[in-house]
Amino acid sequence: MAEPSPEGRYRVRPRVEREQSVPQQVLAARFHYRDEAETFAQALALQQQQGVVVEKLAPGGCWLQLSTVASHP
Repeated sequence: MAEPSPEGRYRVRPRVEREQSVPQQVLAARFHYRDEAETFAQALALQQQQGVVVEKLAPGGCWLQLSTVASHP
């Protein structure tokens, strides 16, 4: 599994119920490639028994949600 990268364009963060906005400075693992982020998200969700979100950094600087990974199979 790939190691997180501080400058990656994909990030994996915990999912928050009824979330309306996300603070700009979210502590999250970041990756250069989506498949690395998705793999990490699957493992993290199973390990922590918590849903996680995979997001991509858009050219304008905002984060776009790509997928949500549930904590159960």
